[in-house]
Amino acid sequence: MLRRAAGVAALFLVFAAPARAGTLGLAEVRSSDGTLIGKAGAGAYAYPADGSVLRIGWARATAARVELRDVSMFNGRITVRRLVVPARGLKGARVDGLVVDGTGYVVGPNALISLGGGSYVVALQEAVSPGRDGSGLVALRAYVSDPSLGLAPGTQLLVGLARAAHPAVAVDSGSIVLGLPQMPAAQASLAGVPPFVERNIPLPDVPTNTLGGQAVALAYQFLGIPYLWGGATPAGFDCSGLTMYVYAQLGIKLGHYTGFQYYEGRRVPRDQLEAGDLVFFHANSAGVPQHEGMYIGDGSFIHAPHTGDIVRISSLFDTRYALSYVGAVRPYAAGASSSPLPSWTSASG
Repeated sequence: MLRRAAGVAALFLVFAAPARAGTLGLAEVRSSDGTLIGKAGAGAYAYPADGSVLRIGWARATAARVELRDVSMFNGRITVRRLVVPARGLKGARVDGLVVDGTGYVVGPNALISLGGGSYVVALQEAVSPGRDGSGLVALRAYVSDPSLGLAPGTQLLVGLARAAHPAVAVDSGSIVLGLPQMPAAQASLAGVPPFVERNIPLPDVPTNTLGGQAVALAYQFLGIPYLWGGATPAGFDCSGLTMYVYAQLGIKLGHYTGFQYYEGRRVPRDQLEAGDLVFFHANSAGVPQHEGMYIGDGSFIHAPHTGDIVRISSLFDTRYALSYVGAVRPYAAGASSSPLPSWTSASG
């Protein structure tokens, strides 16, 4: 793997001691409890002093964007030629020359790449930096689970923070922290969610005089909540946990497993989908779906996709979902099919 020469750059490397709360770094290292332990400013940067965890050859922030070049993480396991993060939105965001463990990647928003041992890196993720409200888009977020990477489990590297292009602003105490399953549920309040989180998408025109429409209205409250395997509360949801939680608020009891929910309601043809119907994808060898979401209307659905992602809206016409579509169920309608599954040990999915 190509390694960047550091002879001249070493003269300009900066080691950042823990910074004052509220200051915004172009890149940050945060412990599992959100404590800031390293912060990059303009120019070159290394953490720790030898750059074994994070090295940035050059960085700057303007009112319009944050840009970093020649980035290396975890002793060169991850290298990036150039990162560009707009101050607002995704237009113009770039991750150029990304190489992970010797493999080159061209990535889009929320692309997840495993580093093994439960560690991973996510590209272009809408996030809130742990320990602080409102970081906006993050070019690369690395979550450490394996201590062989040189950091304690739960540590995160946030490289290329959009909000570094703006002065810090006062927000209230509510926040959402992505990728931190240890976050107390009380901190997952929707109050104070910054404007980049998808919650600001206007509620679609759904009939709130139906159970399905009410379910969609409830589900919209959780846009931006982090995915958490086995999660079924506003602290974090997996795909079946989200639908189970929402329908439980309406008095509809569903099992916490996609394979159960597929048989808990009346089957609905694709051309008769209504708001609140559950849509299913990715059947296993037995024909049992492994992922689900809640239909909104106009071909869209809301779901909790996978680890490292957030509750979001996707399209049934997206190739990954169009090709893996299994079917749909109306969970509050009579005529539920009896499940052919005698027993399951999985708790969620």
